[in-house]
Amino acid sequence: MASLNEIVERKDKPVLKIFFSFIGSIMLIDFIMVISKRLIGKFPIVSNLLVVFSVIILCSLIIIKFFSKYSYTLEDKQLIFCRLIGKRSFEMLRLNFNEILYVKPYQKAGNEKTKYDYKFILDSDFENSYVGEFKREGKHYLFIFKPSSQMINEINRNVKK
Repeated sequence: MASLNEIVERKDKPVLKIFFSFIGSIMLIDFIMVISKRLIGKFPIVSNLLVVFSVIILCSLIIIKFFSKYSYTLEDKQLIFCRLIGKRSFEMLRLNFNEILYVKPYQKAGNEKTKYDYKFILDSDFENSYVGEFKREGKHYLFIFKPSSQMINEINRNVKK
């Protein structure tokens, strides 16, 4: 089987959400600075470390939420989900085809619509999304993603019935 790779990204960047996230983060950091100076006034290094860690965590969350992409890859009888941030790739889930029980359209998922364990889509628009189930170490897990028709056909051909 030839390797098949797809990258899914936001159709449009939510500029207002990004702006308000930055403003909210700045206000939260300012609040943390005021509280930490009052509570930990005698130990300024602790206050500074708290602020630095807050900045790192908040910036990371904003970058992950608004600037990341997902990559779906089929290769060597495996389905691989990665998060892409800039030029870096972070593997989120690797499934062998023999672990996958089914992949079906989101509209036909029924009760599985709200119970997924892994979400590999970037928005709340579930149109053209698919729900899959896999079994690993005796437990069942659900995932949701937006593959192309070519990828879904390849997955369905290789998943055991």
